[in-house]
Amino acid sequence: MKAITPKYLCASIALACAGTVGAATLEERVEMLEQQAGNQQAAAQAQAGNTQLSFGGFIKADTLVSKYSNGELAGGSIGRDFMVPSTIPVGGEESSEEIDFTAKQSRFWLKSKTQTDVGEIASHIEVDAQTNGMGDERISNSYAVRLRHAYLTWDKWLFGQTWSTFFNVSALPETLDFVGAAGTVFERQQQIRYTHGGLMLAMENPSTTLYGGSANPYDDNAMPDLVARYNFTGDWGNVSLSAMGREVAYQDTIGGVDQDESEYGYAVSLAGKWMLGKDDVRFQANYGNAMGRYTTLNAFRAGQIEADGSIELIDQWSAVLALRHHWNEQWRTNIALSVSEADNPDTVTDTTNKMIQSAHANLIWQVAKPLSLGGEFIYADREIESGDDGDLKRLQFTAKYAF
Repeated sequence: MKAITPKYLCASIALACAGTVGAATLEERVEMLEQQAGNQQAAAQAQAGNTQLSFGGFIKADTLVSKYSNGELAGGSIGRDFMVPSTIPVGGEESSEEIDFTAKQSRFWLKSKTQTDVGEIASHIEVDAQTNGMGDERISNSYAVRLRHAYLTWDKWLFGQTWSTFFNVSALPETLDFVGAAGTVFERQQQIRYTHGGLMLAMENPSTTLYGGSANPYDDNAMPDLVARYNFTGDWGNVSLSAMGREVAYQDTIGGVDQDESEYGYAVSLAGKWMLGKDDVRFQANYGNAMGRYTTLNAFRAGQIEADGSIELIDQWSAVLALRHHWNEQWRTNIALSVSEADNPDTVTDTTNKMIQSAHANLIWQVAKPLSLGGEFIYADREIESGDDGDLKRLQFTAKYAF
């Protein structure tokens, strides 16, 4: 789209007054207004200094046809917009089918770069309307904007909210579903990060999720989550090794007694993307006794509050394997398989999640550089400690315009 310059704006204003002034007067006014606009524009550029702005995002329209094997998922649930493993109904006597249309995943971002005497300072802010409960489908389908990313970078430092350092984003499969593989690490939060070459060190915002308490999550941590990661990169792709140490803590009344407990746990992750010409293989292997909310969209919690108020951490593992294949310049397919499991203590309830599996297969047509159309089949299964399970079968159709 052509920018509206001060010259065109001034001319429009002048022409609007043409009925009350003569031609000579009109030319004089246009020339005068152009000079004033030029002076104002020069002043604005001086005030902006060396800052460069850029923006982008996409419009994404999804149609989802879902079938649940054991129950019904109520309208308005986040699991109706994308595959959230913990929302898959379990234990119902009848299956159900639903169809949903949504554009809430559409996204907008704004970036800036400023050259200064101490180096480049950059920023990134990004919003969409996904996962926000402020809205409904009755009349206008209006939804409140939510913050995804908001951070600044300077030299080797990053401050603000973005993907957790524990998460290698390049290993996330290309699915039409918002998140994709169930067992993936997927966490975005506030942090302070230091990067030097392939080494990344970060202090990140803590939050504790536990079974057996009256609140979830708890925000009683005295220590940040600590993450160290090293990236190996080359023409062949990349591999990252991440390690995390975190405090799992809570303050609550258990059995009529005020409790203030904490335990320290860990998690490790091996993830990356291996290039095969234009194609690639993406993978993740994650393990730890305090992964909790970092994987499987918080389907598993980090620990169990025992009868005496102590915390028993929960061992958990997950894996993702995905292949992206280009049939030609316009058509490509992604296949992603994933599994995630927790070794829950005997004291958890029978309704506690035990294992989650998922599979995605899609076909994407890149109609033009900014426009893609695609279809995807999704299968996911949730098993709880009682042995009951439920599955989701979904067809998703997507139209996406990236700008």
